Amino acid sequence: MKKVVKRALIFSFIIMLTIFFIITTIIKSNGTKLDTYILLRLQINRIFNPNSINNKSIKKIRATLNNEEKKWSKKPIQFSNIKNFTVVANSKKIPVRIYTPINAINTPIIIYSHAGFWAAGNLDTEDSVCRKLSKNSNAIVVSVDYRLAPENPFPAGVNDVYNVLQWTYKNAKNINGDEKRIALVGDSSGGNLSAAVSLMSRDKNGPHITCQVLIYPPTNIYKLNSNSWSYFANDISISLKDMQKYIALYVPKKENRKDPYASPLLAKDFKNLPDALIITAEVDPLRDEGKAYAEKLKNAGVKVVFIQYNGVCHGFITMDKITNKADEALNQVSVYLKREFSNHK
Repeated sequence: MKKVVKRALIFSFIIMLTIFFIITTIIKSNGTKLDTYILLRLQINRIFNPNSINNKSIKKIRATLNNEEKKWSKKPIQFSNIKNFTVVANSKKIPVRIYTPINAINTPIIIYSHAGFWAAGNLDTEDSVCRKLSKNSNAIVVSVDYRLAPENPFPAGVNDVYNVLQWTYKNAKNINGDEKRIALVGDSSGGNLSAAVSLMSRDKNGPHITCQVLIYPPTNIYKLNSNSWSYFANDISISLKDMQKYIALYVPKKENRKDPYASPLLAKDFKNLPDALIITAEVDPLRDEGKAYAEKLKNAGVKVVFIQYNGVCHGFITMDKITNKADEALNQVSVYLKREFSNHK
């Protein structure tokens, strides 16, 4: 009997602690809050599985991030034509995964860069997202397994994505694609890389890019001083302390973080860049720098669609298990891409 009472007390304590954390998070959200179900699931997970990277090895950091990336995703949709391939560029081998829709002939191409704060993620972590994008956009998706920090710091990842862009442009016909219709898409650090490669391709007179889709991208890693960083410094999905560590792994020298290929928001020229769709999450420390980048592009004459999804946090597009807004956002991306590709036939 005593054991039953003891277990009941422990369970009650856990429930009370969970409610306390939920209320605390809502109070600290500066007037914004996560959807209740998302918050409940993430807070319970945070209590039992703390995801701080403090004092962790890079191996454990990757395991933590990759696990979090896949934990809230449903089982991937069926997709028949998926091939792994290795792109060789400048003596570097870059693994890619190519998703080809049915009856693909002269089909638009999406080059996808995954999340993981430049230090984690791989071809599997966003496999579900790439399947949906290919099917719903009726486009070939080339997912890039770019080199990761700290073994391969900046600009290794940027160069890998740019090299895959060049390879795709030259070999589009071999994969049943259209070299005149290529889009860059990425979420989180992948959004940062997509923005950087858009700048790089313009600067180097590289392949034409139809459009760029940046999903909650970090655009200024030199200074994390936006209002949203002050509001959400202890955010449930990414804390200021952890972000500073990821940035230090990716770009060890602080001065190099001013480079526009590391911090696209700090570029001096935003003209002649591809049309852009920029998506942010309301409860996300990176929210304001995504919005600031959209404004920079607009002011330079670039056609921009900016959408903020309310009630969700950083990383939400891979959380289709706990929020319908994951698929809502991906469907919005597909609608945008289809329109852009149609306009550039």
